[in-house]
Amino acid sequence: MRNLENKLAEMITNEHKGMLEFSCTEAAVLDEAVKEAPVFYKLLGEARFRLVRNNKFELVFVHLTEDWMRHAKINLKEINFTDGIDIKVSWNEAENFLSVKGKHDAEYTTVKAVQMDN
Repeated sequence: MRNLENKLAEMITNEHKGMLEFSCTEAAVLDEAVKEAPVFYKLLGEARFRLVRNNKFELVFVHLTEDWMRHAKINLKEINFTDGIDIKVSWNEAENFLSVKGKHDAEYTTVKAVQMDN
């Protein structure tokens, strides 16, 4: 798991705009018995990026700056995650998105992040 986390974090190179698209078959992320499973964490300039599967079995994307925090959540129980999931996260200065689909699904479930000012 640590290798995936590091590889994904290394792919985040711009704190203001970017996108990651990857597949996840990590047992810890897809196992409801595991309380929490980090996917990646990156500190870059003034920004922090985090993707984690929480104890409610939601995938949560967080983008934090000095001025605001944006977060998007998708309940993995609503996704066919049996053979793994495909994940897309994107961010820019105006908005962030989290998209997830099961390996055999045609369409992504996409959620726009909610912003809270600090």
